Amino acid sequence: MLDNAIKYSRENLEVVIGTYNTRKHLVITVTDNGIGMTRDTISRIFEKFYRAHTGNVHNVKGFGLGLAYVKAIVDAHKGKIKVDSTVGKGSKFTLEFPQE
Repeated sequence: MLDNAIKYSRENLEVVIGTYNTRKHLVITVTDNGIGMTRDTISRIFEKFYRAHTGNVHNVKGFGLGLAYVKAIVDAHKGKIKVDSTVGKGSKFTLEFPQE
């Protein structure tokens, strides 16, 4: 998630990482002010080898595996991941893990 925040950022990148506990969960948030994503992109970002379209610009390198790995790790720990994003404003990933 941090690598993507850097790759898909503009000038003056800001990334905020937060954590808090609820009665039943540990919650981790990662928020950036990058380029943001459309709903269609959000619906596919956890698929292996999916790479968001950035137009005819090929300056972003990668294989489309990072967020698939994140999802696999979250699932392995019986957690949940949620994404909120606005094109041109940035994204917020919320990871929620049960405290057993």
